[in-house]
Amino acid sequence: MSNQNIIKVLDKLTANQIAAGEVIETPSSVVKELVENSIDAGSTQIIIKADRGGIDRITVQDNGFGMSKSDLALAFERHATSKISTAKDLDFIYSLGFRGEALPSIASVSKVEATSKTSDSMLGWQLCLEDGVQKSFKEVGCNTGTTIIINDLFYNTPARKKYLKSPLSEMSSITNIVSKLALAFPHISFSLISNGIPVIATPGNDSLIDVIVSLWGLEIEKNLMQI
Repeated sequence: MSNQNIIKVLDKLTANQIAAGEVIETPSSVVKELVENSIDAGSTQIIIKADRGGIDRITVQDNGFGMSKSDLALAFERHATSKISTAKDLDFIYSLGFRGEALPSIASVSKVEATSKTSDSMLGWQLCLEDGVQKSFKEVGCNTGTTIIINDLFYNTPARKKYLKSPLSEMSSITNIVSKLALAFPHISFSLISNGIPVIATPGNDSLIDVIVSLWGLEIEKNLMQI
């Protein structure tokens, strides 16, 4: 009988790609994770751009708290999170995300460019990753908040990319996700742009009825009753 180990510890990239399968299945799941991070960061304006249903490129830009250099570097490490510190915190979760899985999972199956700046900093930082591996990390001029660009989703996992639907169908799923988040957070202005064309634009004035009108038009409002 061989003494060679049968059980092996997976390398970091393989482990992250498996984790990505639990968190990231489609472009809309990427959008959901990134936008929820923006909401948790106290943003009042979130801009989402998707090219070819997010298959080619997804951009999520916010005006939230932003991240320092050290926080930006840690954000793409597995189980790195600002939402909880100890197991006791699991009983009092008030954020949309807390596991610290989403960003490293996304980074392991795409090419990522993350730029962020806090309000007390003169300059921000830009981190570029490929296959979850840091390619560059430099100081840049930018507005307060965070912008994350996801290029070539699933480019290194062709079997998963093969099961994506058409760009039109994937865009429909993204629109559905953003619409639900806009209804849940009427105090935030959401903009969704598909291939350069505006799809959603909510006012962010904390009026649910105004969000409904911006999503579905005045005719829908006429048939609603507030209770």
